[in-house]
Amino acid sequence: MTAQIMTRPRPGTAGGDDANRQLGQHLLDVVRRQDAAIPAARRAPRTVAEMRARLIGASGQQSCGSCGGAGGRTVDTSSGGITRQTWVSCGSCHGTGKA
Repeated sequence: MTAQIMTRPRPGTAGGDDANRQLGQHLLDVVRRQDAAIPAARRAPRTVAEMRARLIGASGQQSCGSCGGAGGRTVDTSSGGITRQTWVSCGSCHGTGKA
């Protein structure tokens, strides 16, 4: 008799996957609506570029015209099927990203 009890599905789990998917979709829709309602100036930056732009705007400093505030650039070289990336510091701002 104990073997039969162990092989039965738990009560309430039938169709639970569909209910979980619907709940997840509902929560995602709610979060996206609330996120869209936040003004752009008050929204948290999500990418490095957004963070850098916010810091430059807050400090009132201009970004470097040569590197665009990145402080340098990567150089890709290929030879023999191997790609190499090298970071080259900006000569104009000496890697600070500020003008």
